[in-house]
Amino acid sequence: MAAPQTHAAARRRAVPHQAALPLSSGERKLREDEQLSKLYRAYKRAQIQALLDGPFGTQVRELDRFMRRMELQDGPKLVERFREALGWIGLMDMDSRFSLLRLASRRIVALRERHGLEPFNDGVVGDPPRTFHIIKDLLGCR
Repeated sequence: MAAPQTHAAARRRAVPHQAALPLSSGERKLREDEQLSKLYRAYKRAQIQALLDGPFGTQVRELDRFMRRMELQDGPKLVERFREALGWIGLMDMDSRFSLLRLASRRIVALRERHGLEPFNDGVVGDPPRTFHIIKDLLGCR
């Protein structure tokens, strides 16, 4: 006796496969760009995960916990947290520091968007430095 078929298997046999239409060069480029973007995002997620799982994971998670809960007026507190963390941050390699900066950037952008603000506000020449730029300088990221 033959094994029962699944509905999906029966449908696959019932509908003849259509030959894939050739993609135009523009469509091919768009698909390649989408794939590269997907790979890049996965790579960046892996870097953040490596930072969280690394030797300073506990400290990074504590800092991230604060960043997830901070409000717009907490910029000076965030800078102070990074200043207090310079001891262990100084022991990190530059790739890890850039990953930490990226994490801080993501949290700041999410906070701004939650409050209906533009994601980035770099200011103009003569303005006092923004929280992100202060943190970037503290981490030694140029």
